[in-house]
Amino acid sequence: MRRIILFSLVLAPSFIQAQIDSINLIKPAAVQAVSSEERSPFAHTNISEEDISNRDAAQDLPFLIRFAPSVIVTSDAGNGIGYTSMRLRGTDATRINVTINGVPLNDAESMGVWWVDLPDLGSSISDLQINRGVGTSTNGPSAFGGSIAINTLGKVAKPLIQAKVGYGSFNSRRMNGSWNTGILDNGLSFDGRVSQITSDGYMNRATSDLFSLYGSLVKRWETGKISITATKGEERTYQSWYGVPEIATDPNADSTAIADWAAWSWEYSYGADTARVNDLQANGRQHNYYSYENEVDDYTQDHQQIHLEQKVGNIDLGVSLFQTLGSGYYEQQRIGDSFSDYGFATDTIFDGGDTIVSSDLIRRRWLDNTLKGGLINASTTLGNFDLDFGGMYSTYEGDHFGKVISMDVAHPEFNEDSTYYFSVGNKTDLSGYARLTWMGMKDKLRIQAEGQIRNVSYSTIGLDSDRREINISEDFSFFNPKFGFDYKPHNNSRFYSSIAIANREPSRSNYLDSDYLISDSDSSSHIIPEKLTDIEIGFSYTKTNFAFEIGAYHMAYDNQLVNTGTLNDVGGIIHRNVEESYRQGIEIQVGFNLGESITWQGNTTLSKNKIIDFAQEGTSVETDIALSPSLIGASLLTLDVWDGGQVFSDDNLDLDLEFATKYVGTQYLDNTSSDDRTLPSYIVHDIVLRCDFEVNEKQFNVSLFANNILNHMYSASGWTYYYSLDDGSEVSENYVYPQAGRNGFASMSVKF
Repeated sequence: MRRIILFSLVLAPSFIQAQIDSINLIKPAAVQAVSSEERSPFAHTNISEEDISNRDAAQDLPFLIRFAPSVIVTSDAGNGIGYTSMRLRGTDATRINVTINGVPLNDAESMGVWWVDLPDLGSSISDLQINRGVGTSTNGPSAFGGSIAINTLGKVAKPLIQAKVGYGSFNSRRMNGSWNTGILDNGLSFDGRVSQITSDGYMNRATSDLFSLYGSLVKRWETGKISITATKGEERTYQSWYGVPEIATDPNADSTAIADWAAWSWEYSYGADTARVNDLQANGRQHNYYSYENEVDDYTQDHQQIHLEQKVGNIDLGVSLFQTLGSGYYEQQRIGDSFSDYGFATDTIFDGGDTIVSSDLIRRRWLDNTLKGGLINASTTLGNFDLDFGGMYSTYEGDHFGKVISMDVAHPEFNEDSTYYFSVGNKTDLSGYARLTWMGMKDKLRIQAEGQIRNVSYSTIGLDSDRREINISEDFSFFNPKFGFDYKPHNNSRFYSSIAIANREPSRSNYLDSDYLISDSDSSSHIIPEKLTDIEIGFSYTKTNFAFEIGAYHMAYDNQLVNTGTLNDVGGIIHRNVEESYRQGIEIQVGFNLGESITWQGNTTLSKNKIIDFAQEGTSVETDIALSPSLIGASLLTLDVWDGGQVFSDDNLDLDLEFATKYVGTQYLDNTSSDDRTLPSYIVHDIVLRCDFEVNEKQFNVSLFANNILNHMYSASGWTYYYSLDDGSEVSENYVYPQAGRNGFASMSVKF
């Protein structure tokens, strides 16, 4: 049966990108600089505004693109709203270079992307491109698993007002209003959006309260245009990043078995934390480790961008200025923490003559950060060559500090502004690139060569959240070359191949999570930059009703920072350098039309992801990289049930039915290739019913999403650790992130 399922998943292409025929929709130079062209020799998938809209069930962006090749998504809350993350070819978000209109979205220090900070982003996207591997990204940090180029500046400039509402499982709600003035007589246009999304989450207490605003003002003239965009995101999300003990997901585990397990667990105080143990027994896979009413992440992020496009002679010039402002905190209840952990004296004698050394308290960990910068991109033609070149400069400052906001003991040193740690991170990023493209043999052969020079300076000083002294100062210089060719012997077939080298610096958390005294002068040598050599080769064939593409890749890493399978104290992945490792595989995409009303698309990835010499129990062995499955597949079957006709007082009705399937193979939770620390494979089936019709010149859309219709109980990610007992036996403690079983969402929109 499994072989039949896997065979069906091979049938599949990349999503079909809608063709845009308006001259006003030409991508800004900043977007073109980080995007692959149709004949670029890199593996990429284009996703249109229509594709995103068709699977928009108010979830974060990773869930809207989850059927793209080599993509895996997971959600802390279990239903795709709130904290979500994605992996591409097994690499996590800190290795995926994400840009919005060419501007880096990855946090400069952590290098992660927190999609929850930009709720309902999918409603503002005009198109999106996923590059797998190093790709052609030329601004900012290098991609180590892939890149995602998001464009919000290609919306059709036609007068429009749209209202969208939705409701679904777990009390999930979405209200959205958007507008576009169209192009006015003076060349001006304005579009915008306001969104509110709330959800109780699949996991207990994993609530989300999300708000966002987006606005874009564009002025056009004959030889160019200027665009000003502003995006605001506010999120208040109850934490559920700790996961659930694996035993809670076992349908055969009763309350006694869970209690016996908890008796050996440090996280559950060896069974003495009866409140948590009782909650675990009562709620099973929907258990949330946290119960404090304000165990929340509260964060606001603002993005402002200015993009100028101008033709100067035979040069197309683009200049962009950007600013990203973020501020927020993570509130947490702590039981029985020592005063010394917060810099308070421990020898204080309180009323009654008692000497108390600890307290129950509430703390907040703050981040207040600013990213500012500019970039320039230009393109021109020199004989038979196309030349693209440009550069970017950015500065980042991040204030990290913690405050104790309440205590159950009246310590004389406590006040309303009790800051117990503070550090500042500063980072500058300067890069320049040039890309030369030659077309020959009557446009059958395309050769592309490019290179990026990048200089990064990072420093941080002060106290970290554990009150350790930190003093890190690093400077890196990287050269990232790329070369490839594309050969098109005739219109419906194409060969491509490329080799690309990328270098990447460690993140702040890579340093802080390492097992060394950070104050040591030579401590930084324990964490070093990574290097990737990516070789890609592919072939595609297209006809009117059929498309096929197969690509092979070999990504060889020096000093890759791999996921260790463990988390830090705020749920961040802990990474460690491994000397040699690789990711290699085959990606297959196929799609075809069956008649006029049936379309079948899909993709599959077969891969090996290995650490060549992994130190384990005194020996070095080749092991599998954590959370990197060897098989990923997707299938999309779309039926055009009804197209047009005399319905609703002579108005047209378009009714589509989609059957979607996602398969992810077995994943190891750490790098030991131990069967005791794995996530089982899973397959999830979704059904979407979309209905478009027109009444009184108003366009309506009603979409019904039935997710995980077979109610498969699965987890898409997890973490682990293990230890040995006195008798020499080994104990593994696995924690997983259960995803929602059968659930649904209904969405309706109307356009005026």
